[in-house]
Amino acid sequence: MNEAPDKDGFSRQYYTFLQLEQEPGVWYPSLGVKAIQKFLDVEDNVLPSLNEDATEINYGPLTIPIFSDDGRFLVNIYGPPSGVNLGENEAWKTFNRYPLSNVVDVEEVDLNDFDEDTDWMSQFLPGEIPQWVKEIEDPETKAQLMEELGLGTDFDITQSPFYNKIVLIGVSVEVLHDYKQTSFFTFAGEQNLMPGVEFHANAIQTLLNRNFVSVYGGEIDWSEQSRSAHILLITGLSLLAYLAISFMNPLLAGLFIVVEILVFLSLAIGAFTADSLWLVKTLIGRGGSISVPGFQDSTLVPVVAPIFGVFIVYTSNVLYRIIVEQKDKQFLKNTFGTYVSPDLIDQMYDSKQEPKLGGQAGYHTAFFSDIQSFSAFSEVLEPERMVALMNEYLTEMTDILLDHRATLDKYIGDAIVAFYGAPVPVDDHEYLACITSLAMENHLSDLRQKWAESGDWPDIVPNMRHRVGLNSGDMVTGNMGSNMRMNYTMMGDTVNIAARLEASAKQYGIYIQVAENTYNAVKDEFEWRFLDNVRVKGKTQPVKVFELLAEKGKLSEEYSKLIPVFNEGINFYLQQKWDKGLKAFKEAETMEEMFPTRPTNPSAVYIERCEYLKANPPGDDWDGVWTLTQK
Repeated sequence: MNEAPDKDGFSRQYYTFLQLEQEPGVWYPSLGVKAIQKFLDVEDNVLPSLNEDATEINYGPLTIPIFSDDGRFLVNIYGPPSGVNLGENEAWKTFNRYPLSNVVDVEEVDLNDFDEDTDWMSQFLPGEIPQWVKEIEDPETKAQLMEELGLGTDFDITQSPFYNKIVLIGVSVEVLHDYKQTSFFTFAGEQNLMPGVEFHANAIQTLLNRNFVSVYGGEIDWSEQSRSAHILLITGLSLLAYLAISFMNPLLAGLFIVVEILVFLSLAIGAFTADSLWLVKTLIGRGGSISVPGFQDSTLVPVVAPIFGVFIVYTSNVLYRIIVEQKDKQFLKNTFGTYVSPDLIDQMYDSKQEPKLGGQAGYHTAFFSDIQSFSAFSEVLEPERMVALMNEYLTEMTDILLDHRATLDKYIGDAIVAFYGAPVPVDDHEYLACITSLAMENHLSDLRQKWAESGDWPDIVPNMRHRVGLNSGDMVTGNMGSNMRMNYTMMGDTVNIAARLEASAKQYGIYIQVAENTYNAVKDEFEWRFLDNVRVKGKTQPVKVFELLAEKGKLSEEYSKLIPVFNEGINFYLQQKWDKGLKAFKEAETMEEMFPTRPTNPSAVYIERCEYLKANPPGDDWDGVWTLTQK
């Protein structure tokens, strides 16, 4: 009666006035207001009135803030239900409870039970004291018994627990179902329902003390008055969540939002308890005690809608990002997946460096490889076996390329064309190109051994060699082709030189030929042999070229002896000291690695060249450049 349970079944609100259906327009005070009216001697003809914005009811000396059209206010619950067992026969006393048997227990009333019939109420009535107490002769025993029974000796009516108090008479029997769930439903580790009569007591005490709970926004429900404040709170928290999900990955954003919600809940509870440090005090346990709110210090802040708003923002953004991310990644995979490694695709997406369609200039490294004497393979292998061999070779080599962050341009028969640094920028593309070439050379050695051990292939297969040409410089990369068909490829003079270096490597009998730009970028990372200052066919500008031998510090003992002798021959060659050069190169040739599929080597090339130039001197103005007449 008079209380208005919320949708969750908890009692928090109390009516000030009610009206009957039979008497519309006539307002009757609720039980609590009526009790206060009598307690404060408010005349019956005094009528309640609303202020201009209908947020307060004025009734005699009372000014009651209301939060609904039907005149309800929030009850400030003073504590758990009275009588909650605290152990050791100790009970909580939010409000004093007295059995009705005590109230009616005077000397004239016989309760027929010695334990209860103590004439308890007689002590507060002048001239009244239980006869059996009077008959006790020992003063100390009498005084002790009177103290235990709570009996006074001065018969002062002001000592009565009911003096100048509002007394509520009610029942606390659960079978009558007059029990309420309040904010202290869970207390001291147990669930405790509050008798309805005690809820009235809390409402009356709230009114007497003017200990009202203020409400953020002015009203509990969504209304014209509270709308702006509620929207501001929801928007503020949701904006923080949006910023988190925008600038963090979903996991970090989720952790941030959990912290945001916990902080908000802590502040909301702190506003209600008037103790912003309540959580800290709770966590440290005995180290601190939570403050008790002073009168009118409690503020009710809505938490469900703001937290729900944060949840909606987070989940919707995560779902959107998942959908868009999968869509974007699928686009990148469809566009680049056949020639770019999955790691690079992820990097493209994570860095938001979307590839630009069409040509884009940049400084990159071009890679060309080709199988030595490939035409001879087709002469000895059936087409099916040729396809199987090439598929195995190209798969193994391409995997190495992609593992080293290369972009596969195309296959041209047995040739592999690739580049580094596009569509995703790579700072160390020169190093990656060189280490890839060495890895491919080593893996081809493993394949040769595998093919030889299998015994299923003609001798040409276990002796397969390939050549690589590398060059770094400016080039254009992008989707190029016709409107009907396009290919992500590279173009430029840098590319052409790399192709020429791969082809011209056979003239020196080497397998990895590197141009000067690439060499200069990583010369301290690898072992090299200076090869030539050459003008490739179709070009006017010479380029210094080098043979890539091994990673730094991993040069074989044979090459460690060979390279100094070869370099000595190069110095004599550039000085046009042909005889000394011939002597050095002939010594170096004895240390060159030779095998059936290597028809020549750099030392043999320079022996032939020294003999030619000795017979045909180039002149004093010779710059040491050799022009290749073949690709």
